[in-house]
Amino acid sequence: MSSRHLTIAGIAVAFALPAFAQQQNQAIPYPVTPQATETQPSQALGQGAEQRQQRTQQGGAPQDTQTPMRQGQANSAPAAQGQQQSQADRQYVQQALALSTVSLQQSNFALSKAQNPRVKQFAEFEIGEQNNLTDILHSFADPAATASTTAGAQASASTAPELSQEDSAAMERLSKAQPGAALDRDYVALQIQGHQRLLKLQETYLQNSGSREMTNIAKLARGQIREHIAMLEAMQKELGR
Repeated sequence: MSSRHLTIAGIAVAFALPAFAQQQNQAIPYPVTPQATETQPSQALGQGAEQRQQRTQQGGAPQDTQTPMRQGQANSAPAAQGQQQSQADRQYVQQALALSTVSLQQSNFALSKAQNPRVKQFAEFEIGEQNNLTDILHSFADPAATASTTAGAQASASTAPELSQEDSAAMERLSKAQPGAALDRDYVALQIQGHQRLLKLQETYLQNSGSREMTNIAKLARGQIREHIAMLEAMQKELGR
């Protein structure tokens, strides 16, 4: 798998968002004589402002579209949805950057120390792909990058990822390991573990309500991660556990 695949597909998914044409309908004028609202009796609406005011104080009726209760419900729904989306994007970007950083550093060590040709080649591919993914995620820190980027994604993309003690210890172990078959096996095992966590991240995010652009990136990443897991498991059988 070439590292250029993620570059082309990732950037295309992240930034080549579809455009939708908007049609403007001309209003058709009708020759009518306007009457004051209070002079138009209606059994459903009431005879005047006094009856509508009574219904408003009692919680409103379906016809009372301007009651405070109905206005509050209409205004709060989009805001709540936006907050939920921003929160999902924030968590996704944070975790994706952290896991990508770990995989990238592990692969840097393996590229210089691995002895098995397939392991070394995989490390080279992984470095290219993780660098591209990191660049794409960091691009969301620029508010001008795309109009639909949520505040959560922007904030997470602009901060350094926090690594767990387990991940930090694994990178330190590889940095100090001597070249040989043991390092190759350790690297492949760590990559399988990391890719399984990455796959779980994509699947969890896709079950939530995220932004369109981030959802497309997660779908793209999910397919490539599955391919990498299959490659790594095949290498692990060749190397022995």
